[in-house]
Amino acid sequence: MSDNCLHIVPKHRDDYPDSELKAKEILTWFQEREMVEDCLSNCILSTNQKGYRFKLNITSIFNDGTSWVHNDALLTQGLELAYGKRKVFHPVEGAYLTITCPSCGKAVDEETAYHWIDDWHENKGKDYQNCPSCNEKRHLTEYEIEPAWAFSNLGISLWNTPWDLTTEFLSDMKKLFKTEIIVVPVRI
Repeated sequence: MSDNCLHIVPKHRDDYPDSELKAKEILTWFQEREMVEDCLSNCILSTNQKGYRFKLNITSIFNDGTSWVHNDALLTQGLELAYGKRKVFHPVEGAYLTITCPSCGKAVDEETAYHWIDDWHENKGKDYQNCPSCNEKRHLTEYEIEPAWAFSNLGISLWNTPWDLTTEFLSDMKKLFKTEIIVVPVRI
């Protein structure tokens, strides 16, 4: 069996203000609904971080939650919080991507695309990039990216769950983040 996760990331320019405080607010949202345990545990796919193991109520955020089997025996099944440092939320390491300019509709070559991502991630002050075709300057998050990638200093990951999130849950996440969100499905 392979692992999977869903990254849920706010779409914004610049760094998300008070990302640690917002991460704690999101954790509280999950805990108040008894969707995750209160204590950190080894329930995410990481060797240097811990997450919050899912409880049975997590099934309520999935359209087909009743058919999904919440499994206490599965080691990797929990909520991961990412905050502070900038992070690239991608579908899988080395994943193919297409970045397209929303102004002219031309795709940016892959080498340039990865260079832009590195510049953003390393916070080199190059969050805005000129399209090589039309020279329109836009923030990296304004370009159309397929498959979905997200860029933020804040995000959550749901490990080993279905991918069919309810519209109500997605709406709740938008309200919590106070912005649009990007959902990045990952299969490892």
